[in-house]
Amino acid sequence: MGAGLAGPAGATRTVRLGHTRYRVVTAGTLDEQPTATLGIASPQAAIDAANHTAVQHLLIGLLASLILVACVAYVEGRSIVRTIRRLVDSARAIARGDLRQRVPVQGRDELALLGRTFNQMAMQLQTRLDELDAERRRLREAIARFGDVLGATHDIDTLRSVIVDTAVEATGAVGGVLVADSGELVQSGYPDKGATKIEAPLVAGRINYGSLLVFGDDFEEDDAMTLTSLAAQAVIALDNARLHRIVERQARVDGLTGLANRRQLEDQLATELSRVERFGGTLGVVLADLDDFKNVNDRFGHPGGDVVLREFARTLEEGSREIDTAGRWGGEEFVLLLPGTNLEGAAQLAERIRRNLAERVILASDGEPIPATASFGVAAFSGAATADAVLTAVDSALYAAKRGGKNRVAAPPEALSQA
Repeated sequence: MGAGLAGPAGATRTVRLGHTRYRVVTAGTLDEQPTATLGIASPQAAIDAANHTAVQHLLIGLLASLILVACVAYVEGRSIVRTIRRLVDSARAIARGDLRQRVPVQGRDELALLGRTFNQMAMQLQTRLDELDAERRRLREAIARFGDVLGATHDIDTLRSVIVDTAVEATGAVGGVLVADSGELVQSGYPDKGATKIEAPLVAGRINYGSLLVFGDDFEEDDAMTLTSLAAQAVIALDNARLHRIVERQARVDGLTGLANRRQLEDQLATELSRVERFGGTLGVVLADLDDFKNVNDRFGHPGGDVVLREFARTLEEGSREIDTAGRWGGEEFVLLLPGTNLEGAAQLAERIRRNLAERVILASDGEPIPATASFGVAAFSGAATADAVLTAVDSALYAAKRGGKNRVAAPPEALSQA
């Protein structure tokens, strides 16, 4: 036994005593017995059992820790997944156009920071979208008003003013100018305060209506496209107004002589008679008829007759005032409406025109002189009268001039004049 325990103090070893194994710790030698060694023995089975129990406890603790970590990880993972799912759902909602979608934010971690950043982005996008909606609504309203005005008027001056105002409003400019083809300027706002400008030409085919310019501090590409679109619509409206003027003139002007036609004369006569009735004054009326015009056509042909008609129209224009209305009543008959003119004044004007026509040299296409004279019937009215009464009076006077030998001026044989 002693030999089996020999060794330094504190050394451990396993020994078997009989059928039992022991774990021995050497304590040292005794002074009285130097050859004897003192040791402490403990059954190995007890030690193994204690070790097994400790290992089991350690494994249980480790397993419990793993379960706890797994639970914590599961809970945190679910929280992260929920947050990410909310971000994904919100992103999809924004992609669908629902910019009012927000992510619930809790805590101060990175995911919470990401959620707050996402919400700020959504708010900024919503604000920008609201601004764009307001801008589009303003633009639609401006263009709608623009279209309404363009379709409602054919007055070129009004159109130009509306075009400039709408261009300034639609592009957000501080001012604008329409430079007409004649050099005339139509201005809106304060164009001199703009640092930059956009220009769009107003051209329809070979016809140039000028240029449309807007001035501002900063323009976007969309503003240039908007101005170009407005200019295209403006050109259509200006061209329609030009064509309307042509049609209106053709409807109210005699194509051969350039004087007012019968329709315009009837309208103007009604207007002048209404003015006299309401505000007083006088209206002189002259009815002229070319003498022997059939003979002119028979001798010189219709081209020669047309020359005489045009020359007589020019004589009427030269002998009348700007406020007077000269027109072709039909065939070789012409009418002069003389506001503020009494019977004597109307007769003097008719006599001057008669004399000028008789002295006028009118040549046919072959250079042969065409003799031309005219007879005139005059009347004047200072009170209420109808158009029929006026026409009857001057027609009666013209008949008297024809019957008296032509190439003369005559008043109604009876006292039809009130002036």
